[in-house]
Amino acid sequence: MSADELQERICRCCDREYPYPVKKSLATRFHCETCSQLDSKTRRMFELFNKRMRRLSGEMEKLRRQLAEREKA
Repeated sequence: MSADELQERICRCCDREYPYPVKKSLATRFHCETCSQLDSKTRRMFELFNKRMRRLSGEMEKLRRQLAEREKA
């Protein structure tokens, strides 16, 4: 495995960047080394929370932009 095959991935549970694939690492395509050791139900719950937080953050940013545009007018 060469160094150019490494990718920076973002964990679906904790949103942390991690290199993948790394030899002898527990990290998977979707989860960092830490989160891959969680049981599947806990990991799934973190994934759902993370997804929801990202969506809500995006909606908040959209509302901030709309408010800024209204204040300009």
